[in-house]
Amino acid sequence: MLQRTLIALALCGATACTSVDGPPGEQSDARPGQTKQAVEPLDTPSEENAIRFLEQATFGPRLANGVSPLPLDTVERVRSVGITQSITDQINATRSTLDGTTTSKDLGSQFFTNAVTGKDQLRQRVAFALSQIFVVSQSGIPDSQSTPESEPKVAMAGYLNLLSTQAFGNFRQLLEAVTLHPAMGNYLDMVNNRAFTTSGKAIEPNENYAREMLQLFTLGLFKLNEDGTEKVDSTGAPIPAYTEAQVQAFARALSGWTYGNAAGCPTVGRNNTANFTLPMVGCDVNHDSTSKTLLRGAVTTAGGSATLHLKEALDNVFADPNLPPFICKQLIQHLVTSNPTPAYVQRVVNVFKNNGSGVRGDLRAVVRKILEDDEARGPQAPLGQYATYGHLRPPALYITSLVRWLNGTLDTAEGKDPGAKLNAWSRALGQYVPRPPSVFSYYPPNAPAPGGSGLLGPEFAILDTATVAARANVVHELLFSTAPATAGVIVNLDTLPSDPNDLVLWLSRYWLHDTMSSELQLAIYGAITDTRASTVAQKKKLAVYLTSLSPEFQIQR
Repeated sequence: MLQRTLIALALCGATACTSVDGPPGEQSDARPGQTKQAVEPLDTPSEENAIRFLEQATFGPRLANGVSPLPLDTVERVRSVGITQSITDQINATRSTLDGTTTSKDLGSQFFTNAVTGKDQLRQRVAFALSQIFVVSQSGIPDSQSTPESEPKVAMAGYLNLLSTQAFGNFRQLLEAVTLHPAMGNYLDMVNNRAFTTSGKAIEPNENYAREMLQLFTLGLFKLNEDGTEKVDSTGAPIPAYTEAQVQAFARALSGWTYGNAAGCPTVGRNNTANFTLPMVGCDVNHDSTSKTLLRGAVTTAGGSATLHLKEALDNVFADPNLPPFICKQLIQHLVTSNPTPAYVQRVVNVFKNNGSGVRGDLRAVVRKILEDDEARGPQAPLGQYATYGHLRPPALYITSLVRWLNGTLDTAEGKDPGAKLNAWSRALGQYVPRPPSVFSYYPPNAPAPGGSGLLGPEFAILDTATVAARANVVHELLFSTAPATAGVIVNLDTLPSDPNDLVLWLSRYWLHDTMSSELQLAIYGAITDTRASTVAQKKKLAVYLTSLSPEFQIQR
């Protein structure tokens, strides 16, 4: 009964629950649009702007709380050096990695430990976004019982480390590295995709990787304008971005690759033993070397090798006009907002096409543009877009944001596995890292927002009655149970004000970068001043609980 009551109170944050009187709502009404809206200089961000930046560029903002020198990922640090320098510092931060050895902890545990404690927050956020575009699932890689190591773990650690390494590199290099990584090869049948049997008879290569590479990794299903909007024909129907014949052509052009092996290639029609520590190798004896017609009338070289045809195929896709808007819009969705304006997408696409030095596909420049653009910056989301702006915090980010805001630490002493606890919570919310249920990741980028009249809401695809309740249960366990601390997840509420009025205003100032509505302020104030919340600790936990479950917090703007 208590939890249901608290959830109902939390939902008041988005409605008109004004039956409780108290100082916060009377002192100020922080309704969107009644406070600062103007875009600020990047080198002198306001506190609200710094917090919004950290929501987009890290796994959750945090305060320095007296630590000196100021950590890179703190509100105080961003305010002191500015947005532009903060991005530069994050790009140059020491890179977090994952360990795929048998003695290491589960990769999901390592992921959450790095997400909460790693210095390279922006790199991790971009790599996590890329992992949801170039999808490989640990659940989709078989484990050989004849070997001592865990093939899924080895493969996924290497693959996710690759995405981290390439996060600020060039998209063309990333595409090739992903294509030739054995984890991807195994997951989408790029590996051992032969064009011949052992007798030398020609066979049709597997089309799985070619199809998903075009549909999910580079172009999408339909042709796009540079601003991300769909092109239509004379009847108003969307225009396919490629044909079935082109899928078949790419499958043949990408045939002949197998697992890396010190001995080189096998004989015709045969494969190398699985090896997830080396890039795949091209074997001409299993490659269809005939000329194929790709996108925009380009043809591969007749008699070309597996290596040459792979280069020609990937160059052809990389140069396609659909690629920049398709990729840029998804990166904006993961970092900033589910429904960027066409103008925002166009500005980022312009940087993808030319980073200012004539280079196409510079992800470092693209990420910087996404975060520095006027539609991302400022104390609040643009007033004219407020109703359609932002995105539902996905489970992983929802959990890490709570821990980081609460000055959390992860105790990894022997017998404790705090990362596993965080991942178990994320799994309950619908995001089991790194085990997306399909090639469409945890949720597809084009999933509609429920009742959104055409708006996109990708994360809503995994929000249902069960996961809504799971969010409440996770926060309740974090705050009111001893289990998290036993597992090594330790949060510190001592940094929160003790006075009820100050506590509500603190949560508005930081957790909602000064946008908490008067209705939510009053609901929280009324709850924590109720006589049943008898101790200061109870008041703090209840205020955090209600704020974290409010739509105003769960929708990140």
